[in-house]
Amino acid sequence: MDFYKKFFLVTLTIIITIIFVIKFALSSVENKIIEITKSERFYNFVSQRIKFEMNRHSSKELSQEEVDFYTKELDKILKKWKPVIDNLSDKNNK
Repeated sequence: MDFYKKFFLVTLTIIITIIFVIKFALSSVENKIIEITKSERFYNFVSQRIKFEMNRHSSKELSQEEVDFYTKELDKILKKWKPVIDNLSDKNNK
């Protein structure tokens, strides 16, 4: 019976230790991700990447499939944001 008590306590201790280590590791990773996303280097990276993608898309010819895709997606955006756009138009006309 004593063997089972020791086995249970050791198993419970190992499980609690594993949970504590996992929580600590996840917290550390989360803090590192937040630190990276708030850095100037990350901002510069995203900015350069957006510029690169805009340049790449502006210099290529679109296939009919891409035209249809972008038309559909932009139409969804315009429909969703129509009240906001109308509101801006009304305020600018006053």
